[in-house]
Amino acid sequence: MPGSVPIRLSGMMFLQYFALSAMIVPLTRYLQTPPEHGGLGFWPTQVGLIYATFAIGAIVAPLVVGLLADRWFATERVLSVTHAGMALVMIAAGTACDRFAASERQSAGFVSTLFILMLAYAIGTQITLTLSTVISFRNLPAGNGVFWYVRLTGTLGWIVAGFVVGWWLEPVSPQPLYVAGATSALLALFAWALPHTPPKGYGRPVKEVIGLPAIRMFADRSFVVFALVLFVCNAMNQFYSLFVPPYLKELGVEWDWGRWGRWSPEVIMTLAQWCEIGCMAATPWLLRRLRLKSLMLLGLGGLVLRNALLYTASVPGIVAVALPMHGWGYAFYSMLGAYLVDREAPQHLRAGAQSLVTFLASGPAVLIGNLVASQIVATYRHDGITQWPAVWLVPLIGYVAALLVFAGFFREPPPRRELNTAMA
Repeated sequence: MPGSVPIRLSGMMFLQYFALSAMIVPLTRYLQTPPEHGGLGFWPTQVGLIYATFAIGAIVAPLVVGLLADRWFATERVLSVTHAGMALVMIAAGTACDRFAASERQSAGFVSTLFILMLAYAIGTQITLTLSTVISFRNLPAGNGVFWYVRLTGTLGWIVAGFVVGWWLEPVSPQPLYVAGATSALLALFAWALPHTPPKGYGRPVKEVIGLPAIRMFADRSFVVFALVLFVCNAMNQFYSLFVPPYLKELGVEWDWGRWGRWSPEVIMTLAQWCEIGCMAATPWLLRRLRLKSLMLLGLGGLVLRNALLYTASVPGIVAVALPMHGWGYAFYSMLGAYLVDREAPQHLRAGAQSLVTFLASGPAVLIGNLVASQIVATYRHDGITQWPAVWLVPLIGYVAALLVFAGFFREPPPRRELNTAMA
């Protein structure tokens, strides 16, 4: 039933991001919380190692997504099989954490075991995130902006997961890992209800299927600028992803409002996603009235403001402005960057082009960012006390430099005719 396609794709997006949020947001606090308070007591560099698995996954994903979705198998079948594997891996990770706690944290090699399990899950996550975008673009009309409304249901799933973990579960525990595993199992079944999306690359050379010809787009100076800024932004964003939850905890940003629930950092951080939903809902309207470059500059400006407020340690400013600006920056730079690449890529290479975006946004940039952020925090942490202003100054400088480079050197390319300016 064609009319049900947006609904089914919205359900896919909701579950996809619910699973990711349920695990990835509370995991950083669980890893860093001292054992006497229920955590694993990891050092910042060990936390960076675990989260670096998502960067490694992003490096691997582009090598297989184009082949799987463009040449060999229907996209919905790849999604189903991948999510089934992810469910098993998350259950195994939760079990390993339970056993580690039961052994009074004396299990040798636990960090290596958790790293291997998280690496397997991260590879699956990057594959399924890319294919979720691919199957949506291939099955939704290009001219009415439906994709943006389908995608924002994923952000809604991220928010709901934050409330589920913060209100009904114990964030500093393996419980979120089990929730992520159960959701992936559900997605493995739900994928069979998605629109049939057969491969489109049969008969073409392998190098074309995996998106290598799309590299030609980066011969243009503006795409080089876009890629460089995206690289810097996602590297600097690892400071936020890894260390904002414990930072909020140290600032006392956690309230118990009785029947209104326990507002833990995981719940309060969903303010970013509420802002992101508003931005994405407004994107089709804004693209008809503003240049793409103007919107992307607004996104970068929001990221500069976010890190400036984190540097000040002002709780009202962080909660009311900095956290929402995270969603603002993601919607108006990262998501619009994906739209820009999809707009410029030839139709038969869009899966490969989206893989390039995944590589830039979540691959080497995140790997370097994880290592730098964890090392910076370790350097400025002494006797359990972190000098947070020195930590937040680093990403603030990085975002200011990215904004200036983008403003000065990016020139917006005209839309490809075949897409008729997809938001018109």
